[in-house]
Amino acid sequence: MITGKLCGKIAIAMIPIAAAVVLIGSSNPMVIRMQGPCDPASFNAAVGAGTCIGNGTITFAHFVTQLTNAQKVGAWLFDPSAGSLEPGTVLSLENRAGEVHTFTKVKEFGGGYIPFLNKLSGTPVPAPECATVAMGVLIPKPESPSNIFVEAETTEVGPVAGSAILPSGTTTKFQCCIHPWMRTELTTK
Repeated sequence: MITGKLCGKIAIAMIPIAAAVVLIGSSNPMVIRMQGPCDPASFNAAVGAGTCIGNGTITFAHFVTQLTNAQKVGAWLFDPSAGSLEPGTVLSLENRAGEVHTFTKVKEFGGGYIPFLNKLSGTPVPAPECATVAMGVLIPKPESPSNIFVEAETTEVGPVAGSAILPSGTTTKFQCCIHPWMRTELTTK
C-alpha cells in the first residue's frame, strides 16, 4: 500500500534525478546571438531616450541608409540564421545588441510592429504573430513563450527543441518583430 509518507519519500528521492535531467538538457544549449550595434547618441536622439544602450558604432542615419538600400541592416541579425537541434536542446537567447529584440515564432516571415521599419525592409504586412491592426495602428503582441522580448545586453532562456514551440520533425521560423529582417529557421530532429 502506498501511503502519503511513502509518496513524500519517493518525491524527495526524485528531485536529484529531475535536476540531473534539467542540467543535462540545458548543459549544451544552442546559443542564438542577437546583434545590433546601435550608436546610443544618434539612436536615442532619433527614436527616444533609452532606445539604445552600450557602445555600438552604427549611427541611426547609417542604419536607415543601409535599410533603404538593402532592405536589411547586415549588422542586425540572428546568428545562426539556420540550424538543426536535437530534441531536448534548450535555446539560449543572447542579446549582444544595445536595443531590445524579440524572438518570435512565426508561420511565415513578415513585417513587425514598427511600420517605418516594415516599409524600408520590404515587409509591409506584419506577421500576425507580431502585431494586430486596430484602427489603422499596429499593436505589438504581448510577450509569451513563443514571443520572447530580450532586453539589450541580456540573455533569456528560450524554447526547448521537441516542445510545442519547436516540435520534433519540423522546421520552425523565428523573427524579430522590431527588426523583421532578423530571422532564423531551426529544424528539430
